[in-house]
Amino acid sequence: MAGDCRRKTIRLRRSWSWGRSTICRLRRIGSRHFARAFVSVVAAISRYASALDGLARKFSLDPRYVKIRDRDLADGQHRNDTDADYFTTAYFHRPDDLFAELEAAGFQEVRVLGVEGPGWLLPDFDARWDDPEQRKDLLDVARALESESSILGVSAHLLGIGRKR
Repeated sequence: MAGDCRRKTIRLRRSWSWGRSTICRLRRIGSRHFARAFVSVVAAISRYASALDGLARKFSLDPRYVKIRDRDLADGQHRNDTDADYFTTAYFHRPDDLFAELEAAGFQEVRVLGVEGPGWLLPDFDARWDDPEQRKDLLDVARALESESSILGVSAHLLGIGRKR
């Protein structure tokens, strides 16, 4: 079973370039506590993802989008009642809310991490990623910010991690 977990981790690591250090850390947590505890990893969309995406892609010029964005920010309910491709119906979390939900469910040692960090907002991300020096810089910044509570919401996606005995 531990081998199966490692294979899944490798697949995740290949598909989530910004979450690389996070996934490596999850593997260490999983193997260290495997015999003693159940480790849960949940994914969530940041409450602020649509507002930031709208700014980056100029969606805010559409009043229909502004209505959706404002509701996202107010209560986390993303409701796209338009014919535009502004995502689907979903709930968007604040990092603190995800943390509280895991604790309320009885999880211990709860952590919330940003998956992408602010790198997803860079219009030239692919060009930077292709340059080894800039890729190192991107990863260094992602690692430095992935658990910084004051900036977690800038990441479009969040990982909540908790352990249950």
